[in-house]
Amino acid sequence: MTKTSRNILVENVQRELIAYLGSGRPINSAEVAKAIDPTGLDIDDLDRLLRIRFALSDPVQAYLDKLPQRLRRIQTANNVSRDRVRGEIRGAVDWGQTVRLRYEENPKDRSTFVTRTPYTEYGLPENILVKTLLSIISEIALSDLRAIDQQWRRSRWDDDAIASFDRRFTKNVHLNRIAADSSTQIRGRHLEAARSARKPLYYKAYDLYRLYERLLNKSFEDTDAQAVLYDTITVPNTDKLFELACIFRLLRQFQLILDVRLQPIEAGSDPIARLKNEQWEIDVFHDQNGPLKFHERLPEHPTDAYLKQYESILDKHKAFLDRNSRKALFSGRPDIVIIATERSKPSSLPSHVILGEIKHTSHKNTFSTGVKELFEYLEFARPREGTIRNWGTGNYLTAIDSTQLHGLILTDGIQKKPAIDNVSHWNYNQIENIDPTTWLSEDAQRDNSESA
Repeated sequence: MTKTSRNILVENVQRELIAYLGSGRPINSAEVAKAIDPTGLDIDDLDRLLRIRFALSDPVQAYLDKLPQRLRRIQTANNVSRDRVRGEIRGAVDWGQTVRLRYEENPKDRSTFVTRTPYTEYGLPENILVKTLLSIISEIALSDLRAIDQQWRRSRWDDDAIASFDRRFTKNVHLNRIAADSSTQIRGRHLEAARSARKPLYYKAYDLYRLYERLLNKSFEDTDAQAVLYDTITVPNTDKLFELACIFRLLRQFQLILDVRLQPIEAGSDPIARLKNEQWEIDVFHDQNGPLKFHERLPEHPTDAYLKQYESILDKHKAFLDRNSRKALFSGRPDIVIIATERSKPSSLPSHVILGEIKHTSHKNTFSTGVKELFEYLEFARPREGTIRNWGTGNYLTAIDSTQLHGLILTDGIQKKPAIDNVSHWNYNQIENIDPTTWLSEDAQRDNSESA
């Protein structure tokens, strides 16, 4: 069996993200952002990632390349300011306004004048849009891009080019005369003035600003917005892409088979998705422990010979590195944690827990490692204290009769293995054959074995 190519994974994840984000279906975009974040900045804000990719996109870079010469032909208007002065006169006197002012206030006052001073107006609607757009790009470049110390970023916009843009933006005499920044509220008149302008400085700025709006509104219908999303997804490593692709397919199976619907997720919550119907409430975690912990401490003052030797290893490790070392026999985290609670039962405790390990591999050794890790997670999984769904016990899940425990290993190109000990194996292209009811039924263990 052959592995799924990276291009196909990117296309599949992009298609799923467009379906979830573009339709407004609630999925935890913060968890998605962490999964596809290539910056090394621990970004958990999808909008921030999209802003970064917007600034690095081909249309923006092409606009900035031609900006210096285009700014020389910036649009202005001739205008006149009228100022009230007393005594000293600078500029031409507007005698009509002067006579009117004196008549209204004090006809005998001969020291008050209204003067006319011509000036060049820069605050035109189309200029405000250009300055706002450039302010947004500058903010992204200085606050985010320069902090990304990776070659893929430098190949798109290196540090010298960012510094050059910053100097041009902050010292340009025309731009400095336009009162606008990244927080300026753009209205219809700004957009229409730029859209209908004949100069590319303006109508290209209109296109870019509308693209920026569509990205933040998660509107990916047009090809430019899809291209930015595609770039956002292509940078992360293939393993992360594969994990997301598997999770999206699993979510689809839950929705199709169980008729559960995605539910809104509060900001700061860990699940990548929450599904619910009249019978079930299901939380899906990716690269998160959820309400569980997978950590086994080394006993204090162990008497077993093997444990004594292991404690000695940890002590030497601590001394060699001159830092604290957690004395743990086991510590880890599965790729997927699925918590299913049956709403019709009086107890609010989860009735089913599914732990999953995802390996984008066709190598038997990597598959073997994943299987071993999954069985370790199943054996050592315990409720975590202080969680919303606290079992009220420190027992392992294997010892809690009210909760059925299941394992899932997902690979790509490994011949499917039969289920054993409530653990099933599927390849990526077989996920659409998974029936989640085999996990959530009363006879789940027997059904899982038969389905293999």
